[in-house]
Amino acid sequence: MAKFESPDPMYWCYQGYAVANVDVRGAGHSEGDVHMFTHQDREDGYDFVEWLAVQHWCNGKVGMSGNSGVAMHQWGIAAMQPPHLACIAPWECTTDLFRESLYEGGIPALSFNEFIAAQVTGTGGVDDQVAMARKYPFMNAYWQDKIADWASVKIPVYQTAGWSHFHLPGSINAWRRCKSRRKWLRIHRDFEWPDTYTPENLEDLKRFYDRYLKDIHNGWEMTPKVRVDVMDAFDLDHADRRPETSFPLERTQYKKLYLNAADTSLQTTPVETESQISYDGNTGKVEFDMAFDEDTELTGYMYLRLYVEADGHDDMDLFVNIQKADASGRWIPWFTLNEPHPGAWGKMRVSRRELDEKLSTKFCPVLAQKRELKLSKGEIVPVDIAISWPRTSAAMPVCSRARWTRWS
Repeated sequence: MAKFESPDPMYWCYQGYAVANVDVRGAGHSEGDVHMFTHQDREDGYDFVEWLAVQHWCNGKVGMSGNSGVAMHQWGIAAMQPPHLACIAPWECTTDLFRESLYEGGIPALSFNEFIAAQVTGTGGVDDQVAMARKYPFMNAYWQDKIADWASVKIPVYQTAGWSHFHLPGSINAWRRCKSRRKWLRIHRDFEWPDTYTPENLEDLKRFYDRYLKDIHNGWEMTPKVRVDVMDAFDLDHADRRPETSFPLERTQYKKLYLNAADTSLQTTPVETESQISYDGNTGKVEFDMAFDEDTELTGYMYLRLYVEADGHDDMDLFVNIQKADASGRWIPWFTLNEPHPGAWGKMRVSRRELDEKLSTKFCPVLAQKRELKLSKGEIVPVDIAISWPRTSAAMPVCSRARWTRWS
């Protein structure tokens, strides 16, 4: 009875709610063309909310729920401010398709979206995002139209984000930038589907809906604004739903660490002697290790600045992973769906290194992706690589090592 990634009527109708599933314009047997997260979807969503609100079985308050694509639509519709939309619960979502999915770090990654497009059918046309990604490989009005105006969202919001999922940056970015004074964020270690349908989480969401859709004064406002899981090795957690007041964490201490190419170490003081390291881009990689002599938690934003040259080429792709290792150098992953996660990641196509000065912050660089800056022979350029955007890491046991891997 449940629509994919959407509320389960077997649970919600029993709780006194009605579940209304609607296809986007053009999907299935509906009329028109499928627009794939454009202004048209947002306008249609506005109309649907207002239609629902006046049905005889509706109390005039409409909420929205669901994860992934269903969550992406929530931000777009909420930004249109339909009068009867009382709250939203976007449980994990990409909110900038171009920067977070199709060209993350400027590197084209189209196969997942090809898979998504193959699932969309209708009697009319379908917005082919993959074809458009090939035709328009830089940020323009077409891609901008798929980004919701988060600042226009002022209703209550319950957002979740998963540390191990590619929805992570979009989920936190939208939550941070929306203007609601009543917004809650829960960052968890699980994959999006089990998190969505776990009974404990459903009961939590029910309290949120009861407060803002049924006007039940149940104390929801006392829920911590931010709740964070902090992962340790494998399936262990250092902290579970730890209450916080903000994200990034209010007590965050940003520190500079320095790569030493001479001995592939990561150190807390500037490197005194200039050095370099090189590798074969087809087969090689480099690793920088840092030993911790006390328990350390890494939760929040980080980025990597490199000075790079593509010897014999005019461009290069960089892939970065932050991984935990034990004292002997053995990788200690965390598990997601019983699989080892490769660690916090970052990507960069060097020719797209130019930053968007308006969107970038001191702790999170954002690529402009509006033009290509190829490298000249012998040219060394600085690049700032966002790593997983926000992320968390286990509390480090004494004498463990953090491994920073870079390869292309």
